[in-house]
Amino acid sequence: MTRNVVLPEGWEPKVRAAVAEVRPDLARCPLHPLGAGFESVALLLEADRQSYVLRFPRGEDGAEGIACEARLLPELAGLLDVPIPRFAFTAPNPLGPGEFCCYPVVPGESLSEEEWHARGLLDEPEVVRQIADLIEAIHSFPVKRARELGVPEVDPRAEFTEDLRLVRAEVAPLLPPDQARLLIDAYERYLADDGNFDDPPALIHADISLDHLLITGTRVTGLIDFGDAQIGDPDYDLCFLWPETNRAFVQRLQAERGRPFDARLEGKLRCWELADPATDVLHGIENDLPDVRDEGLALLSTLLTAVQR
Repeated sequence: MTRNVVLPEGWEPKVRAAVAEVRPDLARCPLHPLGAGFESVALLLEADRQSYVLRFPRGEDGAEGIACEARLLPELAGLLDVPIPRFAFTAPNPLGPGEFCCYPVVPGESLSEEEWHARGLLDEPEVVRQIADLIEAIHSFPVKRARELGVPEVDPRAEFTEDLRLVRAEVAPLLPPDQARLLIDAYERYLADDGNFDDPPALIHADISLDHLLITGTRVTGLIDFGDAQIGDPDYDLCFLWPETNRAFVQRLQAERGRPFDARLEGKLRCWELADPATDVLHGIENDLPDVRDEGLALLSTLLTAVQR
């Protein structure tokens, strides 16, 4: 959740009124924009003894994500060694669909990719161990119970087949022909390998990125943004760490987990690295967000240029 926060006109009295319905004691506390993603926007509410995060869904997908978190996180929290959001309450969203959530600030600092590298955090053995333990603990949550809680289940092959259809029609024409071919080839190789879909599904966070791993000193002290949690391919919890860190870090992470780093996993990660900005391009086109489309295209072109070398 790192994009610029854009709030609708007149948001503040609406938010304060919604908070007052549940926690009148918080309604007059200072409010500050905190961050935004495709699915939600977050505010920081600073009370005397405790600060809170308020997250407001921007659309139906975001609303479904917060509703799912409200059911899942209380049960998941007990399996994890670091704090995660614990909702104080949910209430009708004054800025859009569904309900917004309020939770005490999770300890730690959200750092950019550049700050992680500058501080040498990727070289800290304890950080690698903590992230490995977090991933394993999330994946250990019973899939049957996750289904009962309404966690969405994805079919990676079906989803990427549909994505490929859209990428052919809408993204490839915006790229130079040689780069478009490389992008299509990456999807086709991933979909053609049956082994890519052999792993039993697991509960996954589905958005483990460096800025969602909160840091205090040289330790991970929190994990946030479970709005994309789903039942799916467990390898997918490496897909954002792969481009943000480096190959050696992911190898150490897999070794700490007691799991292989092989050619098949690397191939999946390389495909997903391209698919992420391609999906951003599609999101920008479908939602008339030219800045999102152009940012996605620029990143995609950079990645494909590196592949060509």
